[in-house]
Amino acid sequence: MMMGNLERDVASSVALLDRLPAANVAERMQILAAVSHDLQTPITRMRLRTDLMDDGPERGKLQRDLLEMETLVREGVSFARTLHNAVEEDCKVDLDALLASVAADYADAGKPVTLSGECGTPILTKPRALRRVLCNLIDNALKFAGQADIELRRKPDGGFEIAVLDRGPGIPATELEAVFQPFYRIETSRNRDTGGTGLGLAIARQLAQALGATLSLATREGGGLEANLGMRKAG
Repeated sequence: MMMGNLERDVASSVALLDRLPAANVAERMQILAAVSHDLQTPITRMRLRTDLMDDGPERGKLQRDLLEMETLVREGVSFARTLHNAVEEDCKVDLDALLASVAADYADAGKPVTLSGECGTPILTKPRALRRVLCNLIDNALKFAGQADIELRRKPDGGFEIAVLDRGPGIPATELEAVFQPFYRIETSRNRDTGGTGLGLAIARQLAQALGATLSLATREGGGLEANLGMRKAG
């Protein structure tokens, strides 16, 4: 019950932020700061109280609930803060180098992430936002499939597609668009047992729109999921 109420509070706060004009960054961030403070304070009080409890099953359950609540608040704040990435200035970026850097970071952490394809020319984009989108998609693949493959493909119009592929349980065709909604979860495969809050794909979609890109999901033949980020023409 506690978790459900907090989730509804965060969802309502995020919806309020999204209704404000995108140009009014200061007002949105003031609301964000207030929401973050208001939610963190009672969570901190509850954590202090659980620390004073005797060891036992109930204490462990409460501590797990609090950890989940803290994660939810943190992800809710992260979702709202994607506005900062939306106002990031475009600049010329070596897409091949950026993708290689992302893949290398995962390799250094012992994560099985492969990269294929190349762009061969600089593109105009928001590098921090692009990296965040890619990391969200890769993290999703690693969480549910244990590995991720990145493919860079050239489109006929001169643009590029960055596909993140996995062989995990996939997503039912009827829910491929719904999973981009904040806090949406698929009961059969994407639930709290995996540690997710239902915000990773929502954040990725919002940032993709800020990039002038498209983000879609498709079921792979043979099983698994393809997350496809359609980038505008290089320039």
